[in-house]
Amino acid sequence: DNKISKIKFLKGYRMKFIGIILLLLTSIFLIACSANQASNKISNSELENLASKYGGVYVFNQKFVDEIEKREAERKELSKTLGDKIRSNPRKIKQGDKFITIYDVDTTLINKQLPQILSNGKKYYKNSTDYENQTGKKIKIPAEYKEKVINFIGIDNYNKSKPGFDLGYFCIDKDDNIEVIDMTVDYYITKTDYGLYGDEGMGFSFKKNRYVNISGDNKFILTNGKFKRASKDK
Repeated sequence: DNKISKIKFLKGYRMKFIGIILLLLTSIFLIACSANQASNKISNSELENLASKYGGVYVFNQKFVDEIEKREAERKELSKTLGDKIRSNPRKIKQGDKFITIYDVDTTLINKQLPQILSNGKKYYKNSTDYENQTGKKIKIPAEYKEKVINFIGIDNYNKSKPGFDLGYFCIDKDDNIEVIDMTVDYYITKTDYGLYGDEGMGFSFKKNRYVNISGDNKFILTNGKFKRASKDK
């Protein structure tokens, strides 16, 4: 009888323990949800509305965009033609579930025949990473270009959820003055996944945030000092 009583007691204790753990996890989940909601300045639907209206590419000089895209297409074709003359050190890397071959590419011959120079005589760069790799210097978007975009969005809309600015094409002169050709305006929404994350080294967490870009594919072109939405085929 004592043995049976002990077994019943242990079973009951175990059930209570599991119940307490489940209650604790539920409480943490609800608190996390509430905190996540409270931390949002605006609702997700309002943020998505702003992104659909103002997120995307902002073009300050469409002529230079066309020049760059034409020249980069020419450079790509030339690199195919030159083939092994500019490629070395072949090696395989895994990409997804298959292996691909990559090479070191020496662009000296391409730069000589088709330099990355605009019709204004300035060298262009495709993005800030391209610039940093070539020069070893950091670069940032000049304030006046951001201000033009903020004026278009409207200061109230901008302050509701400040979007990110990412430098696209730009050119630069010998005095390091930057002329932005285009840039992107990015809106992000926070998605929270709930579960058990982490390890003994970094610690454990019951939630994990990830940021999803919801900016869409808008394109705005600066025309006569004002941004105008371009049609999808431009």
